[in-house]
Order: sequence, then structure tokens, then C-alpha cells
Amino acid sequence: MTTNPFSSEASSNPRRGQPRTGEHMTVEEYFRLDDLFPFVKYEFQDGQVRLMAGGTGEHDMIAFNTRAAIDLNFRSGPCFVRGADMRVLVEKSGAYFYPDCTVSCDVSDRRRGNRLIRSPRIVVGVLSPSTENDDRGKKLKAYQSVPTIQEIVLIDQFAPHVEIYRRDEDDEMVWRHLVFEPNEEVELASVDVRISFEEIYRGVKFDEPLLQDAQE
Repeated sequence: MTTNPFSSEASSNPRRGQPRTGEHMTVEEYFRLDDLFPFVKYEFQDGQVRLMAGGTGEHDMIAFNTRAAIDLNFRSGPCFVRGADMRVLVEKSGAYFYPDCTVSCDVSDRRRGNRLIRSPRIVVGVLSPSTENDDRGKKLKAYQSVPTIQEIVLIDQFAPHVEIYRRDEDDEMVWRHLVFEPNEEVELASVDVRISFEEIYRGVKFDEPLLQDAQE
């Protein structure tokens, strides 16, 4: 019998010390962290947890802008967008991630009270120095294993630069790597949405000196 990770049974573990990044645990123990440490977030991959660190103001602004720009296109129809507090399941590998934005067009993912996206169509990540290697490596491969994901968007927070990994329409095992520059619109082909760099980077001032400790 499979344990429901959101059940009361899964949250009945005695209180423990806060786990560190890289600590091994079962998926049931991972979901107990929601109750034990409600003010922190962890991702889960390969039986290990990773503490989600706080980001820069620009990271937060870019994620908000991107979500808002996408949402403007979803006033009708089944598709919707969620932010960084919504967890995404990578079922094949049993991983759980928190993208900066997630688009789903599955009505079951938008049920009232839902806490887990099971059928994401697009995932968006704002790149950070401390996590970029994972975002381009293990996490990227994990996302590509999800049959419903059609596009994986990576956004640079230190320069106007956006990349999309897009599943090929004719061969679902093939992914095309697209790079967008400021004079182009960023096309999310799987939902027929285009957003401008101005929308994504609104309020970000690249000409301002960067704080020396702006490393996430």
C-alpha cells in the first residue's frame, strides 16, 4: 500500500533536528518536514533533501514578473500558472521540486486545496549561482523525464538572457535548445504564449553595481 505523503500518518514523526542539504531520507520522512519545519522548503531527489535558500530581490522580481506575464494569457481555458510555493512531482525518479513558475493544463492540478502539481506542462527556473549546475544537470534531466513537460525555461538574473529546452513535436525523446536575446519575444509554444524581455525583467536595473555578497 502506498503512503499518502500528505496524510496525518506521514506527519506523526517525533520532532527532530532540522536536516542539512544532502541528508538521506525516505519520501515519507521528506513530507514530514512540512509539519516539522513549516517555514523552510526542501526539494527531494535521489533520496536526498536540498534546503531551498533565500534568493536576491532580482530573483524574486523576475519570477513574479514571469508568472504575471504568463497569467495574463490564461484568462480563459484550462491552463494556469503557479508560483514558487507549489511543489512539482517528477514521478519517474520520485523527485519533488519547487520551480519558480509552473504551468499546467490539467484540471486535476487546479483543484481547490491541491498542494502538488502532477502534470506540469512548463517549468520555469530563475538561475542562481549556487544551484545553476543542478538546474542544468540533474534537475534538467529529471524534468525531461516527465511526459507532460513540453518546455523547460531557464532565466538569467544577472543579464537579459533566456533559454528554453523544448520537446520536439515529432520525436518526444528529442529536446531542442533555444536561446532568446533582448530583441526577441520569448515563445512558449506549448501554450501559444509570447512574453517580452521587458515584461520578464521589469524593475531589474542591470546598470546598478551588484552587491559583492549577492550569491545565493
